[in-house]
Amino acid sequence: MSSATKEDNVDAHARQQEQDKLTQAQLLAIENEIKLTQPLTSSLLPISTLLRQYSDHSADSDCNNDSNDSSNNNNNSDSNGSSGNEAAAGFITSSKYLATKYTSIRKVRGDGNCYYRAFLYGLCECLLLRDNTNNYNNDSNNNDASLKDDGSEGGVTTTTTAASEFKRIKDQIVNSLKWVCQYGYDEMTIDMFHEELVDLFNFIEKAVMSSNGDSTADIKAKQQQQELRTKLNEENSTSDYCTWYLRVLTAAQMKSNPDRYLPFLLADYELHNCMDVPTYCSREVEPMGKECGMVTVAALAECLGVKVVIEYMDGRLVKKSNGEDAVVNHVFGQVDEEEKEDRICLTLLYRPGHYDILY
Repeated sequence: MSSATKEDNVDAHARQQEQDKLTQAQLLAIENEIKLTQPLTSSLLPISTLLRQYSDHSADSDCNNDSNDSSNNNNNSDSNGSSGNEAAAGFITSSKYLATKYTSIRKVRGDGNCYYRAFLYGLCECLLLRDNTNNYNNDSNNNDASLKDDGSEGGVTTTTTAASEFKRIKDQIVNSLKWVCQYGYDEMTIDMFHEELVDLFNFIEKAVMSSNGDSTADIKAKQQQQELRTKLNEENSTSDYCTWYLRVLTAAQMKSNPDRYLPFLLADYELHNCMDVPTYCSREVEPMGKECGMVTVAALAECLGVKVVIEYMDGRLVKKSNGEDAVVNHVFGQVDEEEKEDRICLTLLYRPGHYDILY
């Protein structure tokens, strides 16, 4: 190899290193911007927030289209404007429909962990929001634990005795460490993450027990909600540790029953290029920041025996039997018919690439 060729290779390597540094710096800047502008989980917001968001976007789009119409490229702007208006109209109609079923939304940071974080927060909140008879609400369409449009808090409707359900889930979490280690995880490595999730359930149990039979239960419930939100909004702390352990549970669930989940992977082979469950888990489930697909949504729900209803808001609508437009929803983690009244139901909103919590 000539000296000139060697110098060219060195220069190319140096340029690549410099480009990698710039890319990493840009990614870090974006991450820091997200942390500054988006909490891990927001306060409870009225469902009308959705409609305002898309109405504002539509108005902005209309203004841009009007400007384009006055240019010399009228044909192109008409085409783009029509497509944009149709998409905006679909989201606006979807927002109005969801407002007839739900009263509130809690937004989750868009960092690639939103499904696991939404699942974690929703599960903990559902277990925490019980009155002094150990009840919680598992009816996703009749949950008044919300904010009204004027920002005031709504009441909590409780329907099902949940002491046994809390014990079932907590026992499963406590005993999960040995189970996941059967599928390739080192106990010493993941123990601290497991312990963080167990501590979180201990916090919930202590909070619920302290309010039972208390005449100031309503006041304590609000305080406990705030304590939970504070705990799960600390950066690089409980929420991240527990979120990663939920990823481990998801991966272990898939590895424990590969025949159940492999067809999902084969169907999305072009997307993930994975032909087996362990490879998929190492690439798409275990790393923080990796968005989840339907297969991981199903796996986590089935692992913990929790029903998850997801409203898919992607601008498309379906016709109900009465002719009205509706948003498509899918249910994951279905349980036996005789057990369904005892199981927790979480309701999430999916918008392309992102999950939030619905109430």
